[in-house]
Formats: sequence, C-alpha cells, structure tokens
Amino acid sequence: MRESTRLPSSLATWAESVLGPLNCVRDTSHARDKSQVWRVTGPARDHYVKVAPEPTLHTRETCAYRVAVAHLGHANAPVVRDSSAGLLALLLTVDGGEPLKEEESPARRRVAHRQAGQLLHRFHDAMTGPLVQPEATGVVDNTVAGLDKHLAEAGDHLSATEADTLRRLVSALPGCGPLPAAWRHGDFRGRNLLWNGRRRALIDFERSEPGPLVTDFVELVTSLWPDHPELRTAQFEGYGRPLSEKEERALTAFAAADAASALAHGPLHGDPLLTARGRRTVECLMQEGRL
Repeated sequence: MRESTRLPSSLATWAESVLGPLNCVRDTSHARDKSQVWRVTGPARDHYVKVAPEPTLHTRETCAYRVAVAHLGHANAPVVRDSSAGLLALLLTVDGGEPLKEEESPARRRVAHRQAGQLLHRFHDAMTGPLVQPEATGVVDNTVAGLDKHLAEAGDHLSATEADTLRRLVSALPGCGPLPAAWRHGDFRGRNLLWNGRRRALIDFERSEPGPLVTDFVELVTSLWPDHPELRTAQFEGYGRPLSEKEERALTAFAAADAASALAHGPLHGDPLLTARGRRTVECLMQEGRL
C-alpha cells in the first residue's frame, strides 16, 4: 500500500484483510469536523472506509444497513463489505454518481427528485407500526424541550418577537397528535443522494433511527424547496402521497426548531451557510407563518 498520512495503520490492516493490498488511498472526508472517509483501491473495485465520529453514530448506521437499506433495492445504496465496532468503521462499496445538487438540467433534476422520493418511501416502509411510536414521541418531546436552549444560544441573531414566534410554532408540535413514524434517514439532502444522470443512490445513514417521517423533509423545506417548488412536487410524486394536514403543521414546527438550532450553531462554528439557512427560515415564518 502507498503511504497515507490520513489512513491509520489499524484501518489499513483491517481493510487489507478484506480487500487485499491497497494500491491507493484518497481522503474524501467532508469539509466539516470529525468527518473521516477514505476511498481505497484494492485488487478489485474501489471501496470507502468510513469511520463514525462516535459509537452511537456507528451503531445507527450499522443498524440502518441491517434494517432498512436492503429495502432500497439493488444498486440504490452502498453494500457493507465489513464492519468493525472496535474501529467504529464500515467498509462500503462505491456507488457511481455525484451529489444530486450538482445536476444542472432542470428536467433531469425533476426526474432525480422523483426517484429520490421513491427511495425515501421504500426506506420509510422498512419498519413501521407501534414499535417505533415511542421513539417518535421522544423526538417530539426532545424538540420542544431543547428549543429554549437554542434560542438562548442564538442570542442577538433573533429578535424577541422572532424568538416568541418560533416558541409558539414549536409548542404546537405535541398538538399535532401521533405522527406517522418509521425508520427515517435523518440527513436526507442533496449531498447524500448520488446521481449518475439516469438513476440515484442513497448514502450516509449514520443519523438514521426511528422517528416521525416528516422530519426527513426539514432539510429540503428550509433550503432547496423555497427556490424550487417544482422539486417539492417531484419529490412527493415519487414518495407516493402528499403530507397530511397534521404533518404539514408538524413540518412547520420542526422547521422552526431547526432555524433556532441553525442560528445557535452556525455563528458559533463559523458556518455562514447554516446561519443563512436559519435566518431565511425565520424570515419566511415571520411573513407566511408556514413553509
């Protein structure tokens, strides 16, 4: 194997025990703290070595591959070649394509988002029923309970009137009643949807766990859909159903909580995109009352 200052020897030894001698190692981590992903080339096809930032995330992703990913169908997600709890690592096949957000053709983007909706529907169908309802209730309770902390951390990035509006919207979340719940992706966004011009694949399941299905649309409704409502339409065409009235109310509430979190963490970590997303959501909620 060629020398790599970024792939620890323990990971290299483990990967080579599965793949054989590695010819090339390339760091493909995201530009954020704690992301550790390498693309490695062995005697056969390329693979990814992915190390979770903490045990909980490794457990979630491993469980997602066991419980839900198989429902996506052939070539619609990576395949786990091996997993190491001790190293918090997964060895994954490489699926062709680039992040969906890179697609420039409006027509192909609509097709891709329709297909993405189909994938998400399959993922959500993997585990449903009463077993996941307690976890969904816990997500709602934690969202409401954590809001004041985020509002305080946001400080001057929110006016008193804006903070009161977010508090009012989020406090309505328990009143939406039991929400449809199942295994959710947890980070459903363009960078985790690969697209090769014809078909899509879903990746990155470390945030996956049972919860309200509607939470998988928060990232899209606060970033992509305001500028591209046609992609929202395409997404739900593929998903097979629109959101119910109570899910629409819950989506607004979760988006309000997400805005408070974004304005708490974005400035603190020097993330202008996260801060701008939170600011835009707040302004939309102040003007329209919903997303």
